[in-house]
Amino acid sequence: MLPEVRAAMEPYFAGEYGNASSVHQLGRSARTAIEEARETVARVIGAEPREIIFTSGGTESNNTAIKGALFAHYAEHFAGKIWQDMGIVSSEVEHDSVLGPIQWMSKIGAKPNFVKTDEFGGVSVEAVAEALAPETAIVSLMMVNNETGAISPIGPISQMIRERSHAVFHADAVQSLGKLPIDVRELGVDMLTLSAHKIHGPKGIGALFVRSGVKLEQLHHGGSQERNRRGGTEAVALAVGFAEAVRHMQGHTHHFRSLRQYLLERFARIPEVLLNSANDEHSVDTIVNFTFVPEVRARLDADTLIIRFDMEGIAVSNGAACTSGSQQPSHVLLALGKGSDVASKSVRVSFSRFNTTADIDRLLEVIGKVLSAE
Repeated sequence: MLPEVRAAMEPYFAGEYGNASSVHQLGRSARTAIEEARETVARVIGAEPREIIFTSGGTESNNTAIKGALFAHYAEHFAGKIWQDMGIVSSEVEHDSVLGPIQWMSKIGAKPNFVKTDEFGGVSVEAVAEALAPETAIVSLMMVNNETGAISPIGPISQMIRERSHAVFHADAVQSLGKLPIDVRELGVDMLTLSAHKIHGPKGIGALFVRSGVKLEQLHHGGSQERNRRGGTEAVALAVGFAEAVRHMQGHTHHFRSLRQYLLERFARIPEVLLNSANDEHSVDTIVNFTFVPEVRARLDADTLIIRFDMEGIAVSNGAACTSGSQQPSHVLLALGKGSDVASKSVRVSFSRFNTTADIDRLLEVIGKVLSAE
């Protein structure tokens, strides 16, 4: 977390401890802080403050977008009918916080249709167009794949959906904030997910953009907070921290690009390393996913590969942080047809503004030890 973020949050753990829903002075002060934070987050993505719902993070935002939109759509159009009238378009390389609610909704009759991706996990306009059906109620796709870094053309996909369907379009932009330009009006999305800790903000706070006019059933009942869209006492300090992180997130694009280029140039000199990420403009600069040639993988143990890096002081993963602790093969790489051997013996590297080429040199040193079986 940025030191500026921590400093901005500290008053709201002590003197400014009021409940933002209370009418007394402390409450009004907290309400002001929440609304100023909402304005800051809205401004950076081209939204109106009233279109921002603060959540506990990307997982809640994705669940709210998918379930909330489907529940609202069902109540308005299909009440009393079977859920099979409800179609969902997504892909099998989405984050588990998208795949999970889709799987749950399918248990009560909703029909998911997963589009094909390219070899790195990018989704094309044509693939989505082919998957759309008259019963499609929502399309949910990530802007940047969290494991491979593949970028999908959210703007053109959105335009196509508007021309051919009445479906609501939700984009997961957790890996995009601070790395790619985001303007919800230009993208044309109906909903968009953000998370603070991806831009050096606090963990436990995210946001969901919901375009004015989009119907959304709240999942947290019992409170009128967030304009009756998310019940529960607002996390004032976390919202303030999120906004402060947003204020400091610009200006690092060149640094990310230089780090990625530095790593890719050195990977090109190591024939035993194979990329699972695109090495061109179709991949975000902050993520590189790689594996090894078959003869090297044959002697690597999937359960200890990431641990080996950790013991050397390098924090990497073999998939999403939400699931990698179980050391299961990456569902993203499996969906890309890589096979369980590659899916369990791949490494995802991600960069932050604090990383340097010295960190990459250290990574390469450890890769050398892995290859030489030291």
